[in-house]
Amino acid sequence: MTIKENPACSFNKECKLPNIDKESFCDEMSSVIGDVRIGKGVYVAPFVSLRADEGTPLIIGDGSNLQDGVIVHALEHTSVEIGKNTSIAHGAIIHGPAKIGDNSFVGFRAVVHSSQIGKDCFIGHGAIVVGVKIADDKLVPHGFVVTDQEKADKLPNSTSDLFKFNEGVLHVNSEFARGYRR
Repeated sequence: MTIKENPACSFNKECKLPNIDKESFCDEMSSVIGDVRIGKGVYVAPFVSLRADEGTPLIIGDGSNLQDGVIVHALEHTSVEIGKNTSIAHGAIIHGPAKIGDNSFVGFRAVVHSSQIGKDCFIGHGAIVVGVKIADDKLVPHGFVVTDQEKADKLPNSTSDLFKFNEGVLHVNSEFARGYRR
């Protein structure tokens, strides 16, 4: 695993190392750079890139998981916050400024950029969310593109089946966080 401090730059003069809770697991093929704060019981899969070298900090809440190939990065003078018990699925990109609420799911190859996602949301596989605020308990369907607030305000509520799906994903990945630490 690559764990290193960010370089000193004109926009980010202070070099910081990541802070990873001892009960979390970051795969040896992941990269964690700069002021990244990883909470308790987090699973970071192979080929995840958490780069707090431009925007900082990147905060990953307790019990969350970042699956294979996830990229989390932020623009200069912005940050990313991922809430507790949140799943960021394979190949998703979270680009700050961004905030994702607790108990949410971001699907395979979905993109979230310059947006706020509420609690208990489900962002479908391949969805693109840019420049909007999504309220709590909303569903962005698979492949759906949300780039204006009017569209974001009309999103349907998430369903109990999708909430249960995320609970299953969280369970598996919490087992990975514990099991791979051994």
